[in-house]
Amino acid sequence: MADSPLLQSLRQRIDDYEPREVAGDYPDAAVVVAINDSDRPGVLLTQRSPHLSLHAGEIAFPGGKQDEDDRDLLHTAVREMEEEVGVAAKHFECLGPLDQRITRTQIRMTPFLGILPAGLDFKINYGELDTAFYVPLDELIDGRLFSVVDVLDTGITKRVARFQYQDHDIWGVTAMVLADLLNELLDAELPIETRTGDK
Repeated sequence: MADSPLLQSLRQRIDDYEPREVAGDYPDAAVVVAINDSDRPGVLLTQRSPHLSLHAGEIAFPGGKQDEDDRDLLHTAVREMEEEVGVAAKHFECLGPLDQRITRTQIRMTPFLGILPAGLDFKINYGELDTAFYVPLDELIDGRLFSVVDVLDTGITKRVARFQYQDHDIWGVTAMVLADLLNELLDAELPIETRTGDK
C-alpha cells in the first residue's frame, strides 16, 4: 500500500534530522520505534511483565540491552523485537536513529525509528511481556492523551512526559522518546522541552 501522509512526512523529515547523542560511560540499550503502515498509522508499544527485575509492568518500546554478540545497536533493537513480539528483522524498515536518552536506571537508550507492514501477527513472549499494542499517531499528535508529570529522581524533580491511552499509562523515558518524535518530526507542539530539556 502507499504510505499515509504521516509516513510520507516521517520519511522526508528524518533525512534532515540529526539525532542527539549522549556521551559518557553508560551501558547501552536500543529499542524500535515502529510505526505500522496502515490507513491509520500507530506506534508499537509493549507492556512488560510484572515479574521482571527492571521496569516491571511498565509500557515500553520493543528492545533491550546490547549483547556482546550484537553487531551494532540496530541489531540489538531488532533482535529484541523478534524475541519479544515475534516480528522478524526483515519486516522492519529502519528510517534512522532518534535522540538518545538516559533511563532512570542509568542506561543509554538509542531509539530507531522505522516502519512495519500493516497486519503483522505478534507472537508475544509472555516471559517478558504481558501484551503488545499500537497507539494511533493522530491521537498522540493532537495532545489529547498528553500531560506533564513531576517525578522525584535521586532528589531532583524532573518534568517528564506522560500519555494515557485507554488503560495504559505511558510515562518516563518511553513517553519522552514519543514526545521527541512527535514534536521534532511531526510538529505536535506538545508543551514539554524535548531536545533541550533534561534527559
